[in-house]
Amino acid sequence: MKTNYLKLAMLVFLSLITAVSFAQEKKESKKITKNDKEIKTVCFKSNMTCNSCANTIKESIAYEKGVKDLKVNLDNNTITIKYKADKTSEEQLSEAIIDLGFEAKKQEIKESESEYNMEDTSKSKKPKKEDSE
Repeated sequence: MKTNYLKLAMLVFLSLITAVSFAQEKKESKKITKNDKEIKTVCFKSNMTCNSCANTIKESIAYEKGVKDLKVNLDNNTITIKYKADKTSEEQLSEAIIDLGFEAKKQEIKESESEYNMEDTSKSKKPKKEDSE
């Protein structure tokens, strides 16, 4: 009889271990899926003409549902938006820009824009001094 209880206890113990490890694996796979919910980047060419235009876009589009990050570059008239694909779409973002009174022509994303390495292009670099002999 003791052996039956011992066998039963071992069976329950192994079942619990299996259930816990299965639950942890499932939880980890959900984390991966959640984190991989697509964060996309889209770039639009616009007809901004001044800082006021750029600020209007920044202040409005940043609060659109799903927008994670927003870069407005007045020098090349681009609006680069990082967004959650499950919350919004390129079309909805484009419509939001158009509703503000600006053009929103989808543009190929340059590597520098996708990495958000947009430097201030208005600053000029100092020329290097050459050795005069």
